Amino acid sequence: MIGNAQVASSLESMSGGGNIIQKLKANNWDIGKALRTNATLPHDAWIAIDAAVVQVAQRRLVGIADLQSRGLVRNLGGLGKMYDYWQTMSAMNSAEQSMHGITQGAQNAPKFSEVAVPIPITHVDFQIPARKLQAMQQYGEPIDVTMVEQATQKVVDKLEDTLFNGSTVVSGGHSLLGYINYTNSVEVACSGAWTGTPANIEKDVVKLIAALEAKFHYGPFILYLSPKEFNDLRARDSYADRSYLEILKSIASIEDVKLAAVLPQGDLCLVEMARATVDLSVGVDIMVVEWDTYGGMQSNFKVMAAMAARIKSDSDSNCGVAYDDNMSGS
Repeated sequence: MIGNAQVASSLESMSGGGNIIQKLKANNWDIGKALRTNATLPHDAWIAIDAAVVQVAQRRLVGIADLQSRGLVRNLGGLGKMYDYWQTMSAMNSAEQSMHGITQGAQNAPKFSEVAVPIPITHVDFQIPARKLQAMQQYGEPIDVTMVEQATQKVVDKLEDTLFNGSTVVSGGHSLLGYINYTNSVEVACSGAWTGTPANIEKDVVKLIAALEAKFHYGPFILYLSPKEFNDLRARDSYADRSYLEILKSIASIEDVKLAAVLPQGDLCLVEMARATVDLSVGVDIMVVEWDTYGGMQSNFKVMAAMAARIKSDSDSNCGVAYDDNMSGS
């Protein structure tokens, strides 16, 4: 049975970590060259492993996939960057207008401050004995990718949970917060009780949109719901003769409505898909690496990723994320 995904700030504390660091240094910190080029698995086995990782990621990623598909990604170039920094700027004066543009405008002297998020390594390890590998190479036995699929699912679920609910990782004084617990996310008191009072569904979502528009965030938005709340959307409005899911998707500025399995019952959040609100810093995308221990008698495999979301707000603490984490009657 595959254990839950672990989160670490470096590779040193992992099994065989020193050997990994040496290989990375020798290959200019290129994890693909360091931990894939001299792999003991046959080429066909790696093709099967990579295909399994892609299939699980496509099936399980939700919030992270939304950021990736919209280009809201920063490539950090590998494991060497443990934090990602950005600057916030205080508000500037309003633009001025004149017919000639030579009238001296008000002097802006904005103040800058620096914000950072840690980029932890999220990983799950598993092992294959050397004799099993020899049988695969000598007799052409196909690799069983079940362990790869299970490990990838654990990593994906942890990454999604971090995006929505934050992480316990604190490094260098920097925390990694999610949509729900980010300091400046806008908390909205929704009416809830969707199962018994479905008329509240549209009203609550409009309330979320209004809360963000009041913070100068106008979309496009994606609404994420817990499984319980998403299931309520399958009911049909007898007057409109449409499901509530269809009704919500038809609201202006709502780009999509999705089930987020990592949200507990009673939780939902509305997120603006814009770089001013959120983007994803990626050191290493989800991949499998290999190294040996016990004198080469055991091959160790790690499904891993190094990524973190940068959730942002402006100098007036306006943020493009609204949520309710305790809807009444849910």
